[in-house]
Amino acid sequence: MTRTLCSVPFSVIVHEITLASALGPTAAYAAKRAAVYALDAIEGDAEFMTRTCDCRARTQAKKAHKKALKQMLASLQEQSDDQEAVERALTLVDRDEDGAVAEAGDSGDPQVLNT
Repeated sequence: MTRTLCSVPFSVIVHEITLASALGPTAAYAAKRAAVYALDAIEGDAEFMTRTCDCRARTQAKKAHKKALKQMLASLQEQSDDQEAVERALTLVDRDEDGAVAEAGDSGDPQVLNT
């Protein structure tokens, strides 16, 4: 009875670039060999990851963009709060038909003062 060896291929791919490939009788063996070859390739070209991978820069850019959006929204919220305060102030001091001045009490409801 003859035994046929089957080779299992395995590749290490970094951002669509095949860094290393290996064949082995099992997937685990092929993966280990490919990983060793990939580490050896990276040691031979220390700048490979810096040139190939921009994940960190993209992540930092996304965080900066998100922070800027939060600051803009906070600024808009402050402006909205300021606008509401001005509108409340304008409605608090209002003359009624008799010439009385309405002012806000402790509860925030207008109270009529006779002048």
